[in-house]
Amino acid sequence: MKIAIFFNSYRGLSVLNHLIKKKKYLIDVYLSKKNLNLSILKKIRKKYLIIKKLNLKIISTIKKNKYDLLIVAGWPLIFSQELIKAAKYETINLHAGRLPSYRGGSPLNWQIIEGKKNIYISIIKMTQKIDGGPVYITKKIFLNTKENIRHLHNKVNKIFPYMVENTIQKIIKKIKPKKQNIKFKRYLKQRSDKDGKIKWSEMTDYQVFNLVRAITSPYPGAFYIYKRKKIRLHSCKISKLKTFIKPGKFLIRSKQKFVGCKKGCIQIIKERADK
Repeated sequence: MKIAIFFNSYRGLSVLNHLIKKKKYLIDVYLSKKNLNLSILKKIRKKYLIIKKLNLKIISTIKKNKYDLLIVAGWPLIFSQELIKAAKYETINLHAGRLPSYRGGSPLNWQIIEGKKNIYISIIKMTQKIDGGPVYITKKIFLNTKENIRHLHNKVNKIFPYMVENTIQKIIKKIKPKKQNIKFKRYLKQRSDKDGKIKWSEMTDYQVFNLVRAITSPYPGAFYIYKRKKIRLHSCKISKLKTFIKPGKFLIRSKQKFVGCKKGCIQIIKERADK
């Protein structure tokens, strides 16, 4: 089977390495210049093409290569209908959320922010509807409260390659993917740095705790403003402190730092001011 894989991060790299080890696929690699994680370049064990735009020339090249399957694994450029239909069998997309309730951007971050312990990831048949294609496979990943987004990324990157292999077998056997139940459709926006601001008077201790876990490293991190400085909060925990602290006010006790929330308070474990 001849495959083209499109990615710009470690998720796609993990899928690529898994398929290479199988020694039964002919694979071409396409990387997006937009948001490209440069650290992965030295780890790619095949020739690759870095694409700035999916223009007519690139699309023509892809079509001429006559791929059996296109795999999209974290790709910021929009596929045209012509490109989606370019493969003999299918174009599949790796989506890190349960569908249709986690369509859109930053699904892993959103699932932690919303306090989910059971995290879902999916592989779908790509269509022109964003994350709207029928679903080949969905997997559940357990995330405990001591784990954060970095732990989740590591788990996801280990599981997706096996999901891809399972999906390939389904495609070969002509097993059709299942349509999404649009009754539960929801689109979430791609998160930006400004969305990481902690609003002490509006958020409970659990909401702050989950926000911090959801956007800590490799992301910039949740933040609050103190004396005109942006302070990044990378780690905290729910406090059992019985002393009432007003939202946004700090309390130092036994060299430990606490902050009041709308309900309850959190203990700061690791924070750092932006330079």
